[in-house]
Amino acid sequence: MPITSHVRALQSRFPRFVDAKARAQRFMRRTLRRPFEREFSLLSRWRPDPGEVFIDVGAHRGQSVDAIRLYQPDALIHAFEPNVPLACAMAHLFDDDPALAVYACGLGDKDEARRLYVPVYRSFVYDGLASFDPDQAGGWLSEHRVSGFDPDQLEMMAGEARTFTLDMLGLNPGFLKIDAPGWFDAVVRGAKETLERCRPLILMQTNELADQVLTEELGYTRAAYDGDRLRPGEEGVENTVYVPGERVGDLRRCGLWVG
Repeated sequence: MPITSHVRALQSRFPRFVDAKARAQRFMRRTLRRPFEREFSLLSRWRPDPGEVFIDVGAHRGQSVDAIRLYQPDALIHAFEPNVPLACAMAHLFDDDPALAVYACGLGDKDEARRLYVPVYRSFVYDGLASFDPDQAGGWLSEHRVSGFDPDQLEMMAGEARTFTLDMLGLNPGFLKIDAPGWFDAVVRGAKETLERCRPLILMQTNELADQVLTEELGYTRAAYDGDRLRPGEEGVENTVYVPGERVGDLRRCGLWVG
């Protein structure tokens, strides 16, 4: 069993452990100048056009904002997090960043109030697994991921959250990151007009339904980042980068595109 399963078991019994772990991870990433996911390192060579912004959907504790800031310290970032306590904590964490706007709401395909489901195991709140889909929120925790997992100790906490569509906001993204478990295709469908108008690069957890919308309806090419360059036609193990034809020339000039 991997060591991470034992770490999850420990943090479930000692909830304060997760805050210390998060602070230590953030300190190490910033000190070593390493993003929490390697795909963000492509921003060391590529940047959006003037006037374009970064959009972070599913901002959680600000890991993506930290990753963007490693390479784009002055870029304007719009971060969306439907879990209100997390959004408030993130706003406090980055209160000295004038180029960051944090929204305590989610993005989807409708303007509506929805139930946000958060799994709770042994009184530990797994806020990183929150989803508008209850099956998605509760289905990840198992004996394979938590040492000594007891399903009777798993509960589901539900609260109200607001969603909007990206198309409602009139933003001009050059780079869009999506982390919305069980909700990826809804985010993409609610952003179709914006994606057709702005043609941003998209970094997204690999997801079949959203992939179909992007590649078949919006003409994006999927690409896997190997740590140095993007390999078109390939799907990433955890994250996939989606590239419109309009951006390929820029990526070639940056040495980021294979072929």
